[in-house]
This record gives sequence, structure tokens and C-alpha cells, in this order.
Amino acid sequence: MNVETTVAIGGLGAPEEFIVRDDGHGMPHDQVPDLFLTHGESWKRTSGFSPNINRPMHGQLGRGRFLAYGIAERVEWRSVSVDGESFSETVIHGNRGAPDEFTFDGPRPSSGPTGTTVRMEARQTSRVAGIADDDIHLLLTARLAASLLALPEVKVAYRGQALNPQAHITQDVDLDLDLDPAILHGKAQPRLRVVEWSDDMRSKTLYLCDERGGVVTEHKLGRTPPVPIHWTAYLQWEGFRDPALMGSADLHVPDIQHGELLAVAQRALVDYLNRRLDEQKGSILAEWKAEGVYPYQGEPRSPVEEVEREIFDIVAVVASPAIGRDVKQKKLSLRLLQEATRAEPSRTNRILNAVLDLSDDEQEVLFDLLERTKLASIVRAAQTVADRSDFLHGLRGLLYADETKTVFREVDQLHPMLVNEPWIFGDEWSLALSETGLTRVVRTLITQRDDVEFASNPVLLPSGKRGRVDMVFSRHLPESERTRHLVVELKRPMRLTMTEFGQINNYASAITSHPEVLGTPHDWDFWLVGTEVDDVVRNQYSDPSRPGLTTNNPRYRIWVMTWGQLLDQADRRVQAFRSALELVSTEGTSLDYLHRKHAEFIPSLAAGAGPA
Repeated sequence: MNVETTVAIGGLGAPEEFIVRDDGHGMPHDQVPDLFLTHGESWKRTSGFSPNINRPMHGQLGRGRFLAYGIAERVEWRSVSVDGESFSETVIHGNRGAPDEFTFDGPRPSSGPTGTTVRMEARQTSRVAGIADDDIHLLLTARLAASLLALPEVKVAYRGQALNPQAHITQDVDLDLDLDPAILHGKAQPRLRVVEWSDDMRSKTLYLCDERGGVVTEHKLGRTPPVPIHWTAYLQWEGFRDPALMGSADLHVPDIQHGELLAVAQRALVDYLNRRLDEQKGSILAEWKAEGVYPYQGEPRSPVEEVEREIFDIVAVVASPAIGRDVKQKKLSLRLLQEATRAEPSRTNRILNAVLDLSDDEQEVLFDLLERTKLASIVRAAQTVADRSDFLHGLRGLLYADETKTVFREVDQLHPMLVNEPWIFGDEWSLALSETGLTRVVRTLITQRDDVEFASNPVLLPSGKRGRVDMVFSRHLPESERTRHLVVELKRPMRLTMTEFGQINNYASAITSHPEVLGTPHDWDFWLVGTEVDDVVRNQYSDPSRPGLTTNNPRYRIWVMTWGQLLDQADRRVQAFRSALELVSTEGTSLDYLHRKHAEFIPSLAAGAGPA
């Protein structure tokens, strides 16, 4: 049995006509009307095998004649069959505009031999144009592989090139499936076959086949491990060829009736791919280390680096086909890929583009891996915990160390540093305003609502002057449809007295008593923070169970606390993660972080102690 497809290419490079020829037994004229006018079923489902050569047949679900209209506007079937002692030819015409209607011509005498020729006038779409791609024969080889391997006497060629799956196979394995017999409807045990290829067959998918390997439909897989191998999976089961088990809906969504079977098959496939990823990772990494191109030296120095290495190893192995063969190029590519795994997502894609000559699909796999892998989230979270721990350690030193606390300034050092570290006041808050006037606080946070008139009157202190607050945070509470605001007044290393306490009281009163604020669904907290609190202010504390709370009325609350209390609260939030990661913040790591992130805000004495 031979099947050959040719494609006529037009002047613009697009397909104009497809011609498929086979040398089979043909279609007898007296059977043609039944073959074409019976919708949704096929004579092949009861025959199963071709009448002349006893070959298992495709197309028992009655849809093959309609699939031609996916790529063609008009189709002609010209079939020659044996008619007694001679040959006869029958011609069938179909049109995409009337897919259920066919015209028949014949029989007419023919000189033979038997076989069918299908001519299809190509539709002019981008999808159809792809059929003329140079490597489309690889995808066709993968799709037909199970059938071609089971039927070595069948030869299929596409545009003069034989489809020979055996020439591309590097590994062919069967996977065990742990199935409940009840879900097999009395049918035999399915076979899950995974074929690995030497070339990119553009076919990392799961084909549902009959027991002989004929493809019935394709199953859309969920997420699979990004192994650096080319593979195709075939789930072969006689039930997929049974119309009672594979109706028209099952062809499109086989999960409906066969969800449990497909879930077991996908788990087995994922387990296999994970094993192959581990095997590939071990051999590829060993080769890179032997060549001296692996970018890490020795053992990981911290849990963070250990996780980072794990991410790098997976990403690098997935990208290994594009790394190159030259040792010098490998070393450069791996160093840049190391930077990509550490980079923010916005930078990662640019680095991958610059480093590796990957296809769009391959880049998408790598970028998605970096974006969505749990490991990447862990390493970014671990780095965040380490940075926060170092910042708390370093800030505590700046605020309380004798050599810096007297020179650490509020406006141009402490304040801008904390603008970049707002998490210190709580991760639930979003920084809304920084170093801003009271009037702008009301205009920005309150009058942005459609039901509140724009604030036309300035917000003034009792003295008639305008005031400025250091930092304002906001968060919306959807369960109560209210918005909570946190106003923070920061003080450089100093003792808080009634002067500073009076200032925060005036701010609270001025903002919350403004006409544009009264009656709105907004709640306000005001924090005054310094290194020490004098006894007179401490006497204002109103609730022993909530240290620092001095005022609690329907319009606002005022809290007075020390930097030590604030830093302790923040430190407790990172302590559990820090212990799990075995992170230790030292004076050296803290100064390194401050120099890296806040060099321009560090007092000169501390700056001089930084790294050379």
C-alpha cells in the first residue's frame, strides 16, 4: 500500500492544490452513495479491514470526507476499483459551501490500476499555508508513526519525501497504566507508548489511537515537564475506535467520557518525563562541569543559592540544545543564562533573546518556567526575606549606634530610605503619598471618589498654617466597603515629647474634621515614631493590651511607638522564614545591602564602613 501527497505551489509561495493518491482497492460505484451520504458513521467501522489486503483501516467514525473542507474549498475524489473482469472509475465532487451534498459521475471504464486520487483546491488561509512548510513532514511523521511502525508494508510520502518514523526514533517505550477495569467498558488494557525523536517533530502531544495505532483524535495535555527532548505519546486502545464510546463530542473533548483513563495516562507520562529530565540533567551538568563551563563553583553557600542553582540547572538543561558546542560559547551562554534566572521577569526575556537562538515556542517555555515555577517564587521570596532581614539589622544600627544616631537626618536620609522600604509598616499597606501636604492627602485619597465633591478648601492646622505628613498608606477593605489610611510621622533618632505628640494630634484633627472627609467610609490611623518616648507621652497610653495606642475615637486612632518596637514587629514577620532558610544577618551583610540599595541616604560615617 502506497500513499503519496503532492502540493502545487502558486507564484506567491502559497499552496494552490493538494493531491493525495493511493493504490488501494478503490471505491466500488454501487457503494459510493452510501459512503458519502451517510452522516456520522462509516462502513469501515463494521469491516475494520480493507477487503483486498486485510489492512486495518482508518476512518470508522464517518468524518474523514468532511475534514478535507478544513483545507479546501472544492474537493474531487476519483476512484478506480475492480468491476468484474475490468476496472471502473467513479468521480465524486464536493463543495465546502454545501458539505453534506455530493455529485456522482460514473461508472466509466478505466484501464486501471485500482486506487483513489483526491484533488483539493486549497483555501487561502495562513493555517493552510503552513502545510507547505519545509518541516511539515516531521509533524506528519509523528502523527502517523504508530500506524507506520505497526504496518511496515505501508509507505507514505509527502512532496516526494518518505515518512519514515524509524529514522528519527531514539527511544520507544511503553508505560504501565494502573487502571480500574471498570473504566475500560470491557475492552482490553490500553497501551501508552512514548516515542523520543532525534529531531523536533513539532508534536509534543498525546494522540488517542485505536489498538493498531490509527490516530482517532488528539488530546490537549495539561502542563508537562519541559524536558530537553523531542517526544510524542500515543494512547492506543480499541475503545477509541468504538463509535459507542467515541461520539462526536468525545472527538473534541474526550475527557467527558474518558476523563479517568486520560488522567492516569497523563500522570504516567508526566512521571516518565520527570525521570527523563533528571537523567538529562545529570549527564548534561556532568559534561559542563568537566568542561569547566558550569557557572557555579563548589557547594552552595546558602539555602538561597541552593534553590537558585536548582532553578538554573532546570532552565539550563531545557535550553541545552541551543547552548552551542564550542566551549567558549557554552561558558558565555551559561553565565548569561545564570543572570537570566536571577533577573526580574521584565529583564529575563531580553536576556534569553540575546543569549540563546531559541524559537518563539522554546523561549515561551523557558520564560514561563522562570515566571511560574514554584522554585523561582521560592528563590525570589528567599532573597526578599534576606534583604529585609539585612535592612532591619542595618537600620537599627543607624538609629541607635552612637556614631550615627546623632548625624542621621530625617528629611533627606531616613524618609527617602523608608519610601523604598514601605513593607516595614506592614505588607498589607500600599504607599499612597510621600512627603505631602494635608490638603493633597484629602484631595488624593478622598475626593477621587465620584460621590465626593472636589476639595476646594485647604486643610489647615489649628494655627491656620498648612502642614505636611511624611508617609501615607492606604488599603481597601472589600468586606466592609471601607478604606483604611495610615499616616506616619517619622522622627530621626530623638526622644518624643508632647511637642511631637501635639503635632500628630493636630494633623489627625485637621484631616479627619475636614468637610470633605466627614461622613465618608474612611478610617484613619496616625503613627508617631521616634527612638525614645518620654514619660509624659507614655502617660497618654490608653490601652495596656495595645501598646502605643493613645487616642481611639470614632474618627481616628493615634499611636506613639519607638523605632525599636516597629523594627521588632517587622522582624517577627520575617523571623519564621529566616529560620527556615537559615539566614543570618550580620553587620557586613547589612552594610552591603544598605550600600547596594540606599548608598545616597547613609550618613558618611556608616558609608565609610562599607565595602571597598
